[in-house]
Amino acid sequence: MYPLLILHLLLAAPAAAALMRQERTPVSALAWLLAILLVPAAGSILYLLAGYRRPVHDVPATDTEPPVGIERMLWLDCATRIRRHNRVEQLHDGSEAFAALIAALQGARHYIHLSYYIFADDRVGMAFGNVLMRKARAGVEVRLLYDAVGSWKLSKGFVQQLRSAGVEVHPYAPLRFPWLTPRANRRNHSKIAVIDGRVGFIGGINIAERYLDGDALGRWRDEHLRIEGEAVADLQRLFAADWIQEGGAMLSDKYQPAIDLEALPLSPLQIAWTREDHSRHTLSDLFAQLIDETRHTLRLSSPYFLPPPALYEALLRALRRGCRVLVMLPDRSDVWLARRATDSYLGRLLDAGAEIFRYEGGFLHAKRLFVDDLVASVGTANFDYRSLDYNTEATALLLDPKSVEQALRRFDADLERCRRITVEEWRSRPASRTLGDRIARLFAPLL
Repeated sequence: MYPLLILHLLLAAPAAAALMRQERTPVSALAWLLAILLVPAAGSILYLLAGYRRPVHDVPATDTEPPVGIERMLWLDCATRIRRHNRVEQLHDGSEAFAALIAALQGARHYIHLSYYIFADDRVGMAFGNVLMRKARAGVEVRLLYDAVGSWKLSKGFVQQLRSAGVEVHPYAPLRFPWLTPRANRRNHSKIAVIDGRVGFIGGINIAERYLDGDALGRWRDEHLRIEGEAVADLQRLFAADWIQEGGAMLSDKYQPAIDLEALPLSPLQIAWTREDHSRHTLSDLFAQLIDETRHTLRLSSPYFLPPPALYEALLRALRRGCRVLVMLPDRSDVWLARRATDSYLGRLLDAGAEIFRYEGGFLHAKRLFVDDLVASVGTANFDYRSLDYNTEATALLLDPKSVEQALRRFDADLERCRRITVEEWRSRPASRTLGDRIARLFAPLL
């Protein structure tokens, strides 16, 4: 009895001390504290595995603080500003995104920086790998950061091939025996690329053939951006911070080249992200603020819709003040439990007047948020707990009217491949289905 009690205290004391040093909501802190103290061993281990937030270095600021609004909020959290001189190309599927990225990689003269949640060693990943190895052998500095969980199928042989050719490769938060790493639950879900500091990519498309050929769910419908101009420097700063965090060398100022602003059009945008630093809740706060600023129409699409309470209430507030709210979700999901949990959120939104659509043209993977006709967010973050509370994510806020209009046209085109869910259809569902959805919702923070 006493040895078990001593073991429990030895585990619980450091876990509780680590918890109290972190800034959390009282409810979250109390829940974890009770788990640590009342569930011997397992509570402490679960906290260290899923709840502990390791302090990391912030991305350093490079500009003076802007005065007001969302730009100031993102500067305080991410040290980014609205970058006005950019050329933005919207890429609507894997074939467009891969063609643009391959062309940019082949044109690299100095360096290539890639950070992907999934980098597969299927035929698409092999094609990219061959380009990376060829450029590395030609003297281009090539660095690849991949998520150890998202890319768990990536073979050691393929990674060794890359390294032998001169590509620097690091996994993000690798899982090692006995797999009890505090970062196991916090994944790098970003998909960004920076080439020579002049061209950058951001969006929802990973390096895998499913984005080209589809799978059992059909063709994967997604969005990506090719950015040329000022905003690329912020993507580079984000990559550099994550690279250093995973053991890579410090990247010097030579990776921030001068940009010829006069050669670029005025197309303002701002990059935002979440990391394991004080930007942890930036995207959740940003999306809530954008929803609250909506005056007539809010549109969003996400493959996973499990909104944390602040965002769910923000959507309901928008509906109560008379805004039109359109929510586009996939008709089928690759995560059955997430689909059931998603359904538990829809009834109240439908009753409040939301228009909810199921995309039937394949698997909808695009993460988009539109505020009126003024702002479009295109990035990597799903509208769920995992993206907004745990993962490292990145998004681009498009502020140029022409870019927003183009993105809206694509959203409207996607609506033509959707089936709208009616209130009558929803209310006619059997009670057992509704109960099952509510049970699945209990797992929403873990999905």
